[in-house]
Amino acid sequence: MLLAEMTWRQVAAYLEKDDRIMLPVGSTEQHGPRAVLGTDFIAPAGIAAQAGQESGVLVAPAVPYGMALHHMAFPGTMSLRPSSLQLLLYDLLSSLARHGFRRVLLLNGHGGNVPSLMAAIAEVNDVHQDLRLKLRSWWELPGVQAVLNEAFGDKEGGHGTPGETSLVMAMRPGIVSDEPVEVHAVNRPPVWLNARLWAETFADGSAGADANLASADWGRRLLQAAVTDLLQELEQW
Repeated sequence: MLLAEMTWRQVAAYLEKDDRIMLPVGSTEQHGPRAVLGTDFIAPAGIAAQAGQESGVLVAPAVPYGMALHHMAFPGTMSLRPSSLQLLLYDLLSSLARHGFRRVLLLNGHGGNVPSLMAAIAEVNDVHQDLRLKLRSWWELPGVQAVLNEAFGDKEGGHGTPGETSLVMAMRPGIVSDEPVEVHAVNRPPVWLNARLWAETFADGSAGADANLASADWGRRLLQAAVTDLLQELEQW
């Protein structure tokens, strides 16, 4: 049930029977020495697509850019400013509201997006007061948390993690390198990191994650757990 693969007449027919849609939001940013730059939009897009297939709920095209200013020291990262992301989401949600969508689940794939997403939701809900919005980050879903704890424990780390790397390996076979990478000790400074400080603190881009533990098998388990939780979210409004 992908919006991008439908005609406007098909969307109009869908809206006669359902007003729900999922909007994946991610980022294009460095993910350490192993995970790919598109990890944060590939993961939520894949989860939403499978949940949409099983539930019949529409899935909008994923937003591939997010607030990644703190990763800009690493080539390939493409970031929006917080204000730009907020405006982008406001416009997208307003568009959906205008067409008659009333329940929108934003499935987030990047922690740095959360403040801007919450601000956009507040502004949209002030104008479109009949919109019912949910914001969920896939790694915080209860079933996903259980699998992450079982699989990686405290080796999950904070960025370029084996969890998100496993998901991409399951969804896009072959794009993640099989070569082992060096794992660095966790170093958590007491201040928010801008791009320069992130690169100085985490030279390889990751944040204490052991990406060597990633596997497609764990990725498939994480995907199923995420889809199961997401299906419950779609039914509980």
